[in-house]
Amino acid sequence: MDEKVKIKVSVAGRIYPLKVTSLEEEHVRKAVDFIEERIKIIEDKYDIKDIQDIQALILLETASELSFLKQKYQKDIQAIEDKINQLLQIGEK
Repeated sequence: MDEKVKIKVSVAGRIYPLKVTSLEEEHVRKAVDFIEERIKIIEDKYDIKDIQDIQALILLETASELSFLKQKYQKDIQAIEDKINQLLQIGEK
């Protein structure tokens, strides 16, 4: 079992203490980098300074992308399963 370690991350100028596994730590730090990059982009692109508005936009963008990817991969998985079933039926003949 992977032991949890305590880390601190800074998002939008606020410090958040977390307990994560070593595998999770890498992903959390990448997520923090992503969020900080998006904050800068949104501040520049939309000239928005209120951090709550910026965070809401980042959340909306990310949730929308996640929804799209879930739908896309579900369709891909279904197509693969259908192909496997076709091949199994051919093999049974």
